[in-house]
Amino acid sequence: MKPKPHSTLNEHLTRIYYLLFVLTIGLGVGNIVYLSFQPETTAHVLFFCGVQYAVILLILTFPIVLRKRFMIQIPLLITVLCAAFGFVAMIMGDGLNFYGKYRWWDSALHLFSGCVLAFVGLWIISIIFEDSHKEVFSSRIFVAFYVLLFGLSCGVVWEICEYTYDSFFGTNTQQFMATTTSSLPLPNDVPLSGHEALRDTMTDLILDLVGSLLVSIYVFLRYNKLMKMQQISFKE
Repeated sequence: MKPKPHSTLNEHLTRIYYLLFVLTIGLGVGNIVYLSFQPETTAHVLFFCGVQYAVILLILTFPIVLRKRFMIQIPLLITVLCAAFGFVAMIMGDGLNFYGKYRWWDSALHLFSGCVLAFVGLWIISIIFEDSHKEVFSSRIFVAFYVLLFGLSCGVVWEICEYTYDSFFGTNTQQFMATTTSSLPLPNDVPLSGHEALRDTMTDLILDLVGSLLVSIYVFLRYNKLMKMQQISFKE
Protein backbone atom coordinates (compact mmCIF):
# COMPACT_ATOMS: atom_id res chain seq x y z
CA MET A 1 0.00 0.00 0.00
CA LYS A 2 1.31 3.44 -0.92
CA PRO A 3 2.10 5.52 2.21
CA LYS A 4 -0.05 8.57 2.91
CA PRO A 5 1.65 11.90 2.12
CA HIS A 6 1.07 13.19 5.68
CA SER A 7 2.53 10.02 7.16
CA THR A 8 5.66 10.26 5.03
CA LEU A 9 6.09 13.97 5.83
CA ASN A 10 5.57 13.23 9.51
CA GLU A 11 8.38 10.67 9.46
CA HIS A 12 10.80 13.04 7.70
CA LEU A 13 10.02 15.88 10.10
CA THR A 14 10.48 13.59 13.10
CA ARG A 15 13.94 12.58 11.85
CA ILE A 16 14.88 16.23 11.36
CA TYR A 17 13.66 17.05 14.87
CA TYR A 18 15.73 14.35 16.55
CA LEU A 19 18.74 15.24 14.40
CA LEU A 20 18.50 18.83 15.69
CA PHE A 21 18.28 17.47 19.22
CA VAL A 22 21.44 15.37 18.83
CA LEU A 23 23.34 18.18 17.09
CA THR A 24 22.36 20.64 19.82
CA ILE A 25 23.73 18.44 22.58
CA GLY A 26 26.84 17.42 20.63
CA LEU A 27 27.78 20.91 19.44
CA GLY A 28 26.85 22.45 22.77
CA VAL A 29 29.05 20.19 24.84
CA GLY A 30 31.86 20.25 22.28
CA ASN A 31 31.87 24.03 21.97
CA ILE A 32 31.86 24.65 25.73
CA VAL A 33 34.72 22.18 26.22
CA TYR A 34 36.63 23.85 23.38
CA LEU A 35 36.08 27.34 24.80
CA SER A 36 37.11 26.19 28.27
CA PHE A 37 40.64 25.48 26.98
CA GLN A 38 41.00 28.82 25.18
CA PRO A 39 43.04 31.35 27.20
CA GLU A 40 40.94 34.33 26.00
CA THR A 41 37.65 32.75 27.09
CA THR A 42 36.06 34.44 30.09
CA ALA A 43 33.45 33.14 32.52
CA HIS A 44 31.00 35.55 30.93
CA VAL A 45 31.44 33.91 27.52
CA LEU A 46 30.97 30.41 28.96
CA PHE A 47 27.86 31.52 30.85
CA PHE A 48 26.39 33.15 27.73
CA CYS A 49 26.98 30.01 25.63
CA GLY A 50 25.58 27.79 28.38
CA VAL A 51 22.39 29.86 28.53
CA GLN A 52 22.01 29.65 24.74
CA TYR A 53 22.24 25.85 24.75
CA ALA A 54 19.88 25.55 27.71
CA VAL A 55 17.28 27.72 25.94
CA ILE A 56 17.41 25.73 22.70
CA LEU A 57 17.03 22.48 24.65
CA LEU A 58 13.95 23.95 26.33
CA ILE A 59 12.57 24.89 22.92
CA LEU A 60 13.16 21.34 21.68
CA THR A 61 11.48 19.68 24.68
CA PHE A 62 8.64 22.19 25.14
CA PRO A 63 6.27 20.61 22.55
CA ILE A 64 6.73 17.18 24.16
CA VAL A 65 5.96 18.60 27.62
CA LEU A 66 2.83 20.34 26.31
CA ARG A 67 1.64 17.15 24.69
CA LYS A 68 2.34 14.82 27.62
CA ARG A 69 1.32 17.13 30.46
CA PHE A 70 -1.42 19.33 29.02
CA MET A 71 -2.60 17.33 25.98
CA ILE A 72 -1.81 20.28 23.69
CA GLN A 73 -0.51 19.11 20.35
CA ILE A 74 1.66 21.51 18.39
CA PRO A 75 1.84 20.62 14.68
CA LEU A 76 5.09 18.84 13.93
CA LEU A 77 5.91 21.21 11.07
CA ILE A 78 5.76 24.22 13.42
CA THR A 79 7.79 22.33 16.03
CA VAL A 80 10.57 21.59 13.54
CA LEU A 81 10.55 25.14 12.16
CA CYS A 82 10.86 26.63 15.66
CA ALA A 83 13.58 24.12 16.57
CA ALA A 84 15.46 24.88 13.36
CA PHE A 85 15.23 28.61 14.01
CA GLY A 86 16.50 28.18 17.56
CA PHE A 87 19.36 26.01 16.30
CA VAL A 88 20.58 28.39 13.59
CA ALA A 89 20.06 31.45 15.82
CA MET A 90 21.52 30.26 19.13
CA ILE A 91 23.78 27.31 18.34
CA MET A 92 25.18 28.49 15.02
CA GLY A 93 24.64 32.22 15.48
CA ASP A 94 25.87 32.72 19.04
CA GLY A 95 27.58 29.46 20.00
CA LEU A 96 29.58 29.11 16.78
CA ASN A 97 29.74 32.90 16.28
CA PHE A 98 28.08 32.99 12.85
CA TYR A 99 26.82 36.47 13.75
CA GLY A 100 30.43 37.62 13.94
CA LYS A 101 31.57 35.73 10.84
CA TYR A 102 28.69 36.57 8.50
CA ARG A 103 27.10 40.01 8.63
CA TRP A 104 24.01 38.79 6.77
CA TRP A 105 23.26 35.99 9.25
CA ASP A 106 21.13 38.10 11.60
CA SER A 107 19.09 39.61 8.76
CA ALA A 108 18.40 36.21 7.19
CA LEU A 109 17.19 34.87 10.53
CA HIS A 110 14.79 37.76 11.08
CA LEU A 111 13.24 37.16 7.67
CA PHE A 112 12.96 33.45 8.55
CA SER A 113 11.56 34.19 12.01
CA GLY A 114 8.89 36.47 10.54
CA CYS A 115 7.68 33.54 8.42
CA VAL A 116 7.83 31.03 11.29
CA LEU A 117 6.00 33.29 13.75
CA ALA A 118 3.30 34.01 11.19
CA PHE A 119 2.71 30.26 10.83
CA VAL A 120 2.55 29.99 14.63
CA GLY A 121 -0.15 32.66 14.53
CA LEU A 122 -2.02 30.65 11.90
CA TRP A 123 -1.86 27.57 14.15
CA ILE A 124 -3.22 29.55 17.09
CA ILE A 125 -6.16 30.82 15.09
CA SER A 126 -6.84 27.30 13.83
CA ILE A 127 -7.29 26.30 17.49
CA ILE A 128 -9.72 29.18 17.93
CA PHE A 129 -11.61 27.83 14.91
CA GLU A 130 -12.21 24.54 16.69
CA ASP A 131 -14.12 26.10 19.59
CA SER A 132 -15.53 29.26 18.03
CA HIS A 133 -18.43 29.93 15.74
CA LYS A 134 -17.89 33.67 15.42
CA GLU A 135 -18.36 34.99 11.91
CA VAL A 136 -15.25 37.17 12.14
CA PHE A 137 -13.02 34.09 12.06
CA SER A 138 -14.53 32.96 8.76
CA SER A 139 -13.05 35.91 6.88
CA ARG A 140 -9.86 35.24 4.92
CA ILE A 141 -9.01 38.94 5.11
CA PHE A 142 -9.19 38.87 8.91
CA VAL A 143 -7.10 35.70 9.18
CA ALA A 144 -4.44 37.04 6.79
CA PHE A 145 -4.32 40.39 8.64
CA TYR A 146 -4.13 38.62 12.00
CA VAL A 147 -1.21 36.47 10.81
CA LEU A 148 0.61 39.60 9.63
CA LEU A 149 0.13 41.44 12.93
CA PHE A 150 1.00 38.40 15.02
CA GLY A 151 4.35 37.86 13.30
CA LEU A 152 5.24 41.56 13.45
CA SER A 153 4.20 41.84 17.12
CA CYS A 154 6.40 38.90 18.07
CA GLY A 155 9.27 40.60 16.24
CA VAL A 156 8.73 43.73 18.34
CA VAL A 157 8.75 41.70 21.57
CA TRP A 158 11.97 40.01 20.40
CA GLU A 159 13.65 43.39 19.91
CA ILE A 160 12.54 44.49 23.39
CA CYS A 161 14.09 41.32 24.83
CA GLU A 162 17.33 41.94 22.92
CA TYR A 163 17.49 45.52 24.20
CA THR A 164 16.90 44.33 27.78
CA TYR A 165 19.50 41.58 27.48
CA ASP A 166 22.10 43.98 26.05
CA SER A 167 21.40 46.49 28.83
CA PHE A 168 21.86 43.96 31.64
CA PHE A 169 24.64 41.75 30.27
CA GLY A 170 26.58 44.07 27.96
CA THR A 171 26.01 41.92 24.87
CA ASN A 172 25.62 43.04 21.26
CA THR A 173 22.49 41.19 20.17
CA GLN A 174 21.08 44.40 18.65
CA GLN A 175 24.27 44.83 16.63
CA PHE A 176 24.97 48.37 17.86
CA MET A 177 28.75 47.95 17.62
CA ALA A 178 30.57 49.44 14.61
CA THR A 179 33.57 47.11 14.82
CA THR A 180 31.88 43.71 15.28
CA THR A 181 28.64 41.84 14.62
CA SER A 182 29.36 39.23 17.29
CA SER A 183 26.89 38.90 20.18
CA LEU A 184 29.84 39.08 22.60
CA PRO A 185 31.79 42.30 21.96
CA LEU A 186 35.34 42.84 23.15
CA PRO A 187 36.28 45.74 25.48
CA ASN A 188 37.93 47.65 22.62
CA ASP A 189 34.92 47.43 20.26
CA VAL A 190 33.45 50.80 19.26
CA PRO A 191 29.66 51.38 19.36
CA LEU A 192 27.71 53.07 16.58
CA SER A 193 26.29 56.53 17.14
CA GLY A 194 23.36 58.62 15.96
CA HIS A 195 21.05 57.26 13.26
CA GLU A 196 23.38 54.33 12.51
CA ALA A 197 22.77 52.93 15.99
CA LEU A 198 19.13 52.29 14.98
CA ARG A 199 20.01 50.50 11.74
CA ASP A 200 19.99 46.91 13.00
CA THR A 201 16.80 47.23 15.04
CA MET A 202 14.86 48.86 12.22
CA THR A 203 16.24 46.43 9.62
CA ASP A 204 15.18 43.51 11.81
CA LEU A 205 11.66 44.89 12.22
CA ILE A 206 11.35 45.51 8.47
CA LEU A 207 12.46 41.93 7.76
CA ASP A 208 10.00 40.62 10.37
CA LEU A 209 7.31 42.57 8.52
CA VAL A 210 8.37 41.19 5.12
CA GLY A 211 8.44 37.59 6.40
CA SER A 212 5.03 37.96 8.04
CA LEU A 213 3.63 39.67 4.95
CA LEU A 214 4.75 36.82 2.68
CA VAL A 215 2.96 34.28 4.88
CA SER A 216 -0.06 36.58 5.14
CA ILE A 217 -0.34 36.73 1.34
CA TYR A 218 0.07 32.96 1.15
CA VAL A 219 -2.70 32.49 3.73
CA PHE A 220 -4.99 34.83 1.79
CA LEU A 221 -4.42 33.00 -1.51
CA ARG A 222 -4.57 29.46 -0.04
CA TYR A 223 -7.11 30.14 2.68
CA ASN A 224 -9.65 27.44 1.85
CA LYS A 225 -7.05 24.69 1.59
CA LEU A 226 -5.25 25.75 4.77
CA MET A 227 -8.43 25.77 6.81
CA LYS A 228 -9.16 22.20 5.74
CA MET A 229 -5.73 20.81 6.43
CA GLN A 230 -5.36 18.58 9.44
CA GLN A 231 -2.63 19.38 11.91
CA ILE A 232 0.41 17.09 11.75
CA SER A 233 1.34 15.96 15.26
CA PHE A 234 3.81 13.62 16.92
CA LYS A 235 2.99 9.96 16.80
CA GLU A 236 2.53 8.03 20.00
